Amino acid sequence: MSVPLPNLDDRRWSDLVDEGRSLIPLYAPAWSDHNAHDPGITLIELLAWIAEMDIYSLNRISDEHKRKFLALIGVEPNPPAPARTVARFELKPGEQSVRLPAGTEVTGADPFGAITTFRTLAKLRVAPGELAAVLVKDSKGHHDVTGKLERGESFGLFGEVPEPGSEVYFGFTDRFRKRRPASLYFTFAGGHSGEDERQRLIDETRAQKRACQPPPFLIPCDYKGRRITHEEEIEPVLPTNDRVRVRWEFLAEVTGTTKWMALEPKDEQVEDDTRAFTLDGGIVFRIPRRMAQATDESLNPGLYYIRCRLEAGAYDAPPLIQTISFNAVAAEQAVPRYSTLKIRKGVVATGTAPVAGDATTVRFAVDHQQTITSLGFDRINANDPEFKVLDYRAATAVLEGSLVLEAVLVGLATAIPRQEHTLAGAPIVQSSLRLFTLEGSDWREWERRSDLDASDVDDAHFVVDATTGEIRFGDGRLGRLPERDSLILAAYDTTRAEEGNLAVGKVQRLADSPHNRAFVEDFNTASARIEITTNPIAATLGRAAESLANATGRAIELVGARGRAVTLEDYEVLARQTPGARVARAAARANLHPSFPCFKAPGLITLIVLPESPVPRPAPSAELRRAVEAYLQRRRVIGTRVHVVGPEYLEVSVRVRVKSCSGASRTALQQRISEALNLFFDPLRGGPDGTGWPFGRDVYRSEVMQVIEEVAGVDHVLSLELLDRCGNASCGNVCLGPTWLVAAGAHEIEVV
Repeated sequence: MSVPLPNLDDRRWSDLVDEGRSLIPLYAPAWSDHNAHDPGITLIELLAWIAEMDIYSLNRISDEHKRKFLALIGVEPNPPAPARTVARFELKPGEQSVRLPAGTEVTGADPFGAITTFRTLAKLRVAPGELAAVLVKDSKGHHDVTGKLERGESFGLFGEVPEPGSEVYFGFTDRFRKRRPASLYFTFAGGHSGEDERQRLIDETRAQKRACQPPPFLIPCDYKGRRITHEEEIEPVLPTNDRVRVRWEFLAEVTGTTKWMALEPKDEQVEDDTRAFTLDGGIVFRIPRRMAQATDESLNPGLYYIRCRLEAGAYDAPPLIQTISFNAVAAEQAVPRYSTLKIRKGVVATGTAPVAGDATTVRFAVDHQQTITSLGFDRINANDPEFKVLDYRAATAVLEGSLVLEAVLVGLATAIPRQEHTLAGAPIVQSSLRLFTLEGSDWREWERRSDLDASDVDDAHFVVDATTGEIRFGDGRLGRLPERDSLILAAYDTTRAEEGNLAVGKVQRLADSPHNRAFVEDFNTASARIEITTNPIAATLGRAAESLANATGRAIELVGARGRAVTLEDYEVLARQTPGARVARAAARANLHPSFPCFKAPGLITLIVLPESPVPRPAPSAELRRAVEAYLQRRRVIGTRVHVVGPEYLEVSVRVRVKSCSGASRTALQQRISEALNLFFDPLRGGPDGTGWPFGRDVYRSEVMQVIEEVAGVDHVLSLELLDRCGNASCGNVCLGPTWLVAAGAHEIEVV
């Protein structure tokens, strides 16, 4: 989307020449020769040509200016983003568990054969065995959903309508070792469970805590006398889900018998990153005692089971499982860049020599071939940066040494203003970039900025193009110049951006990389034990850097974005956007108190909300109402109050006598009429427009009659009555209160 710009001046060269000729009689009446050969006309044509160039520039806005205009409203083009997926591992039969630290690299290939590397985002212990069965138990009994899981079909984790007492069972071929972690990774269908929703929850929690912080001048200082900022004091924490309470148990051996025993979160026996099955994430188990094989015929005998029971509460929307992966962890297509530096013969390093996997500070000097001529691992200053060492081989008198760092020697600084350097392996993950210069024996860390327009002469700022990897320093006036011949070192991650979006099953093996050999314990043995490495879901979210036109389009959309609740529609839209909530419908009423509908309540906004629940009469839980109210509290207009409630249902039944068409089945026609009426009264899918029964809307006899007459097989309606919850019949309409909805009762349908 582009910004519509006005044409500030539409005159062209010929127009300007004609205008100049027309002014000659006014300013020079004695000038009589207006032909092209006249020198004065030539000057007019020359000046018209210059003026036309100025007009052309007047109608053009450079990309640099557009970026500054966007920055004024807080919009910047997004840098390249890495793809995300799930990496699953499986051991060979009979092999022992393998520990994989966070950052373990796995590789695959895109459709063109290009190697694509991912890194895991959390540590993982690959346990023996596999997930062999998944069963759901609801009010109707046990249901084996293993086939649906293998076919990639979604299913309700606690059944179609989760109710307290519902259970889900996970059966494994091998028992878990005592106190050894084992993990399951869940992804959910229907949206609202991805990384963006997780980040929205974290951001909203931080914003609410920040709103309760004292003013900056009242924030205390730390022990060094430095004032603590809001960001330092408020950690990004994922809030818990208070709307449901689940309990994890495992089948254990107890004195020769089997017994279900609880897993206690407080003892770190279960760590749930899914927020009670509302976000994609993993769950880690640590079994405190020996597991027992199942013998119950309702389960698959011979398997080892863990189960989860819904104890209390209600979901806004039933969790629909898309995939369940054993021995799996989230992975990102962003890997740290490393470099290998040669060490000249005879160079003796000072300090404690590091081993592979250490993080250490380092100082060195290089020659014109970038070979290290002096090396030290001494920490001189407390704020010296540390770099991960992937390998170190000391030099001897006759052999060169080598140092492999998870950092790149960019080059040597010059005295040239606005000097530029290029980072290898671009595109890069912009947020991961850390840039340092070694000036003498002191390290200086540089801060990334979007531009240097506000930088001072002493500010260590730089700008970077994440797509090309080009970094640029200041000119000594706008931004500091690095000292001449100082080493420039950068630590960053690289990504393939949108090219990293691989299909299911394209991740195939544990990478044989310097990082894995440095950080994976006994890499060769671990690699030999792992039989399968794959990605059970497609890699997504990888994208190239956002174009300026796209960012401009986002800025235009911000004009209509709702950040404040001013109108009633604002309240309704913002309520549906509450992070972590699944609000299907919301309706705002001004100056109305639900308990006193006949009286005016100035300044009170009553908001009626409905969750995405498949039950006949969905109602928000107290926790959902509090979440919506807290989200709106910071966005309401001062002087107003927000009261979030659920609807009150009025049960309405229909007593109808209809004449059927010739040949129509009376029993089937009764069923179709009943289904049509139930759908018409449905709070989420009913109403005249099919988007849910409007809050407070009366039930009109004429509309009910129309619904019945549109049913296939109905000739005409002979009689119709509307019944309330007490069974009182009415030949007219049924009136509803302002916060009420209709609930379908037991209809009395007679077909003749």
